[in-house]
Amino acid sequence: MELTLTLDAKSEKPLQAQVFDQVREIILDGQIKAGMALPPSRLLAERLRVSRNTVLLAYERLAAEGYVRARGTAGLFVEPISPDSLLLIQQGSRSLTNGPVPDASSEPLLCFAGSPGGGGDRPELDFWVGRSDPAGFPLAIWRRIVTRLLARETIYLTDYCDPAGLPELRTAISTHLRRARAVAVTEDQVIVTTGGQDALNLVFNLLKGHTRQLCIENPCYLGASLIFRNAGLAIHPVPVDGDGLRTDLLPTAKGSLLYVTPSHQFPTGATMPLTRRLALLRWAEETDSYIVEDDYDSDFRYDGPPLTALAGLDGGRRVFYAGTFSKSVGAGLRIGFATVPRMFWDEARMLKARMSNGQAWLEQAALAAFIEEGHFDRHLRRLRQVYKARRDRLVGALRRTFDGAVVLGGESGLHLVWRLPPGFPPARQIQLLAREQGIGVYALSSGAAYDFDPGARDDMLVFGYSSLNETQIETAVGALQRILLGQADRNEGTD
Repeated sequence: MELTLTLDAKSEKPLQAQVFDQVREIILDGQIKAGMALPPSRLLAERLRVSRNTVLLAYERLAAEGYVRARGTAGLFVEPISPDSLLLIQQGSRSLTNGPVPDASSEPLLCFAGSPGGGGDRPELDFWVGRSDPAGFPLAIWRRIVTRLLARETIYLTDYCDPAGLPELRTAISTHLRRARAVAVTEDQVIVTTGGQDALNLVFNLLKGHTRQLCIENPCYLGASLIFRNAGLAIHPVPVDGDGLRTDLLPTAKGSLLYVTPSHQFPTGATMPLTRRLALLRWAEETDSYIVEDDYDSDFRYDGPPLTALAGLDGGRRVFYAGTFSKSVGAGLRIGFATVPRMFWDEARMLKARMSNGQAWLEQAALAAFIEEGHFDRHLRRLRQVYKARRDRLVGALRRTFDGAVVLGGESGLHLVWRLPPGFPPARQIQLLAREQGIGVYALSSGAAYDFDPGARDDMLVFGYSSLNETQIETAVGALQRILLGQADRNEGTD
């Protein structure tokens, strides 16, 4: 099979992404039929005059997203895609046809402000979910950027920003999303928020007038469940399995709003395959429903190439994308964002104005510069190496200490789940026992997760590994082993 690809070495888009995009389009255009083989990676690399690794990365991503499948040593073969699914992807690629560009001279909006707070003590060795490593914060670079901003642009400290966010930051976010997550949005579709939870609140309040019932993964992120449970609308929890949300169990009634974490389901860690993502988009079209995609830790994928976000397949029609810099840079910045289809832009901007005065100028300006000057990409590459090493150490320690422990969701993100084997105490009991010894491990009910089924099995422990170094991880798992052995001895003594 000959593939005619044109690569631009001067483009900002990496070569492997160019190969992926062009081969994907060739498949979707039907130039390569289902069952046909892709050229061997070595041969294609020679023809394109690129490294073989460039082609392998593109091929891995095509396989990860379900466009091709490996057949042993025979090679990679194109997977069949149904006509409905093909139409859905092709429509989604026309990402900028969902409304006119808003008038740049819109009247300024007044708004109100609030202040976050919180805190609490933690165990000495704490596997709490979603905590960034304090030592990983790019303090020197951040200080240099902030000093530069304060030396020349202090007028902005006494003025209000656009409630939708600083334009420079919205532009930087849209550029990053197009490059890293294949979400083709522009600056006028991005709303800057106070973290990810604020982004979810914004989208929910924006869509509640269009919504008759709420759908949510089960189990799910606690923050999303709190919003839904206080909405006064019927809630339809949808079970998850090893491939994420069960799309076959979604309701068929019109006018739903669905919350989903397809790239790294919270808390189980499942990654939703392409077939289910397409089924999700078909469901939204057929039922006139909308989807909130929470991509809370998508910057950290360790095994395989990054996956196209659901919003990248949708093309700005049905999916509202919520993200945050709390995991990748620091929660103390309090910066997240939501993307909205253009038809919702004016309404979203006015709603954000009513919710708050927008974010502080200095943090927004510093983050925009941090991204635009390339520091963010280098920072992510460094953190991925650090967190991957910690993930590997935790997985290895659990499996070595507990005889092949079943670990879920470790392919990406900042946490994983250990499914407890039969005969072990319930997860909540282990959590309490560990806490007494200065070890923080968490049952789903305590690890920022929520299960709508009160009778759900209590056999999963959540480990957030990003804020502990490798030595601390080994120490903590060893202590956990001694705790469980001591509990087993006590149980035998009472028999």
